Amino acid sequence: MTSISNRPVPAPLPRTSATPVENRSPAAQPRTPATEQAPRNTERERDTFSPAAALRPSGRARVTTEGDNFVLEARGQVGNRASTRSGGVPTRLGPVTAGGSFGASGSLRVEVPRQAATEAIRNGEFPNPAAPETWPVGTRARAEVQGQAGFNAGVRAGPGRLGETLGLSTSYDRTQTQRYELQRTSQDTLRASVTSLGRQQDATNVRGLEGRQDQRLEHTRTADFNITQPEGQAAYQQFLRTGQLPSQNGPGVSNVGSTDGLEQNREARVLGRQVATTERQTNLGADGDGNQTVRQTDRNVAGGTQSVEMAVGADGNGRAETRINDSVRATTTTTPGQPAQVDYELNFTDPTAARMARGAFSSNDADAENGAPLTVRLNEQQARTLLERTMGPGLASGQRPMDAAFRALSQGGQQAFAQSLFNATVDPQNPNAPRRALEATQAPAATPSLPQFDEVPSIS
Repeated sequence: MTSISNRPVPAPLPRTSATPVENRSPAAQPRTPATEQAPRNTERERDTFSPAAALRPSGRARVTTEGDNFVLEARGQVGNRASTRSGGVPTRLGPVTAGGSFGASGSLRVEVPRQAATEAIRNGEFPNPAAPETWPVGTRARAEVQGQAGFNAGVRAGPGRLGETLGLSTSYDRTQTQRYELQRTSQDTLRASVTSLGRQQDATNVRGLEGRQDQRLEHTRTADFNITQPEGQAAYQQFLRTGQLPSQNGPGVSNVGSTDGLEQNREARVLGRQVATTERQTNLGADGDGNQTVRQTDRNVAGGTQSVEMAVGADGNGRAETRINDSVRATTTTTPGQPAQVDYELNFTDPTAARMARGAFSSNDADAENGAPLTVRLNEQQARTLLERTMGPGLASGQRPMDAAFRALSQGGQQAFAQSLFNATVDPQNPNAPRRALEATQAPAATPSLPQFDEVPSIS
């Protein structure tokens, strides 16, 4: 699909390892066939983070009550930091400062319905994740591990705030979170989800020219296991060892889904004053039947926006809608084995803009007296001709250059957009000659609307 070229291709943020580890069930419990097949080298990797390790810590938990639930919690953390002495270290380039820190923390929280809690749970013993059939219905477990690392360094150009601003500096801060959640939703079903959250912030200042970047990545996978079926139990035990959920629905596995979210914010400053910003937010979704969805929004410092909503079925048929500022909408339809079909729609709700736009698409000047809202529909060739007449020849092929041109053309608002269109109908060499109107199609037959998307949680 043509619109998918708008997707960013950032360097992937590293994720916490989920190397297979052996099931930590008590010795009195029989080993499952899936456990018997675990690689022998897992013995030396028993402490690697995985669902089995995260959901079965050693020791007892702190037990409290919240409403109708018993809540079991366990936490732990480590960390360290270091830096140069106050004022920095003198060098030939000037005082140099540097510092760094790291830390890691982990937590486990289990909620069990009060009326179903066993005596062992009331005494602080966590439910065994390897035996979900023993969990009371309604039990929910959430394990999370977070790591943080940061670094900063700088060279002053002189004393005071100005010396710091005109010097050289760089900073880097990163956090990574791995989260596992399990919930027994019925006698038959255990719902599992795995979420990876990453955030990276970095900044560089070179003699008053500063660049900042903030990126957040969220990656979530979900699946339901039927723990009364052998296939569901085997798939669940495989998840416990590897941390990987199934990618497709199958025997004993249903409601497979995935969502990915990426937020990118970039900022440029000169002597502390903001001169440019860009924001991009991307959300991807998929289900176990092969259907995929994409949402993306771009925003820049001048207020221009572009958003894309795309749906692709398992059969390869797809439809995307691209909205550019408040005036342009592109609809892209794809069918396997055929070129993508792109149609544009221009909307003018401002009365002054609507008058000028009517004049641009009509040789009759009287039409420009009508200030009612106007919608103009263009096929791909008509849209390309309009852009070349308005902005000049040489527009590259494909939808992406056309979207970028419409974004630049409409960024100043509807009136400036319509004025540009009207001006394109006038011969600059002979302003008194009859105007040559822009071409548009008749209103097409109604097309099916985009499917409704589930809201994607905001990355926090």
